[in-house]
Amino acid sequence: MILWIYSRCWCGRTAMRRKYVSEVVPSTAITDIGAFQGVVSIVLRDGEITREEKRLVIKLAGLLGLPEDVPKRVYDAIVDGEKLEGGSEISKEDCLRVYSGMFQTAYLNASISEDEYLVVAYLRYLFEITEEENEEVMNGVHAELEEHVEKNVRQVVEKGVEQAKDIVDGLFNRILSILPEGGNKTDNE
Repeated sequence: MILWIYSRCWCGRTAMRRKYVSEVVPSTAITDIGAFQGVVSIVLRDGEITREEKRLVIKLAGLLGLPEDVPKRVYDAIVDGEKLEGGSEISKEDCLRVYSGMFQTAYLNASISEDEYLVVAYLRYLFEITEEENEEVMNGVHAELEEHVEKNVRQVVEKGVEQAKDIVDGLFNRILSILPEGGNKTDNE
């Protein structure tokens, strides 16, 4: 299945542009290699990986506990137009942990782009994270901020986290709106 997203372009007041997001959207059990491959295909869609995207990819490999050789194999497969199969199935608990870690990493990046938020939205979609689970993750992010951020700066940081959450939620909803049947991963285009 190919995942597309629409974004505004400057060709007209209400013009929309269809953008390729990822060709790798597993329709069966989610594996560490499948999740990593989907994210790498997103960051490679423009042909290059920026420093910030590389940071996210490295963080994802660590959060997934991928063996050292897997990221290179995945990258090579995507560049060659192939798809790696296999990997270890990811539990729901691990999906939430990985999503939370990726949200925090993306948010803490000083120069985050829409593409990086798109990676987080893609993981939310891929991991089938519900609104309630998303709220739990955000509550955990807020709790961690309270622990590590000075009280006088906390309000600014919390506002930034809320803005980041709104961006990710918006991208997530755009992903769902373009897929048949409300975003069921087993549907084909």
